[in-house]
Amino acid sequence: MERILNDNEKIRRAEEIYYRRNHARESFYQEKNKEKRKIKTYFGSKIILEMLILILTAIIIFSVKNKDYIFTQEFLNSLSQYNINLNDKINGILDYFKEKENNNDVFITKNEVTNNTVNEENTQVENIQEENNESQTQIIEVQGEENQSKSAESIITDSISLKNSFTFTKPIDGIITSRFGMRNSENKNVKGNHTGVDIASNMGTEIKSAIDGTVVQVSSDGDYGNHVKVEKNNVTVLYAHCKDIYVAEGDQVTEGQIIASVGSTGNSTGPHLHFEIRINNNPVDPLDIIDL
Repeated sequence: MERILNDNEKIRRAEEIYYRRNHARESFYQEKNKEKRKIKTYFGSKIILEMLILILTAIIIFSVKNKDYIFTQEFLNSLSQYNINLNDKINGILDYFKEKENNNDVFITKNEVTNNTVNEENTQVENIQEENNESQTQIIEVQGEENQSKSAESIITDSISLKNSFTFTKPIDGIITSRFGMRNSENKNVKGNHTGVDIASNMGTEIKSAIDGTVVQVSSDGDYGNHVKVEKNNVTVLYAHCKDIYVAEGDQVTEGQIIASVGSTGNSTGPHLHFEIRINNNPVDPLDIIDL
C-alpha cells in the first residue's frame, strides 16, 4: 500500500524533480556547447592546414615548371641584384634612424648646456639671495638684541631690581597694622594670605601715588572696595579700601600726586589703606622696596 505524502513532502519532491530536470537540461546544453567549440576549433585548424598545404603545393608546382629558368645564370644574377637592392634599402633605413638618433643627441646636448647655464645663473641668484637673507638675519638679530636690551631695562623681575630701577614715595603716614604674607586672625573678614601691607590712618587722609604711571583700573567691586591701580611697565601698585578716588582710568599720574583718600570700603575692619605692589601680577612685599 502506497504511503500518503503530506504537503511538505510533496513540495520537496516537486522541487527535487524540478532541479533534476533543470540540471539535466543545463548539462545537456553545456555538453552541446563544448562539442560546438571543438568542432569550430577543429575546422579552423583544418582550414589553416589546408591553406598551408595549398601554398606549398603551388610553390612546388611553380618550381617544377620553371626549373630550367630558376637554375639559369640570369635568374641567379637577378636574385643577387635583388638582394643587393634589399641590403641598400635596409642600410638606408638604418642610416636614417642613426642620423635621427644623432640629431636627438645633439638636441639633448644643447638642452643640457642651456640647462646647465640656466642652473648656474639660478645658483648665482640663489647665492645672492642667501647673502641678502644672511644680511637681513644679522640686522634682525642686532635689532632683536637692541630690543632685548631695551626690554631688560624696562622689565622688572624681582624686588631688588624694582628697588634699583624705580623711585617710590610713601603713599600715607600711618601705622602698619598688618604685614605681607600669612597671618592668623579670629576675624572671619581677615584672610590668611595677605598680599599687601595695611596702613591705618584717619578717614579721608590723602593718598599719594607711590610711582609715575598710568591708571589702569578704578573700581568698587570685590573685597578691595573702592580701589585704584597704577601701572608702569610690568609693575602694578594697588590702593584699596579708599573713600574717594580722584583719578580715572587712562590718566597719567606722577609720583607724589594725590589720587585718593583713606576709607573703609569693601572687606575692611576700619579706616586704612591696603597698599600692594605686584611684578608681572605677582604680589611682593612692599616693605622690601619702600620704607613705610
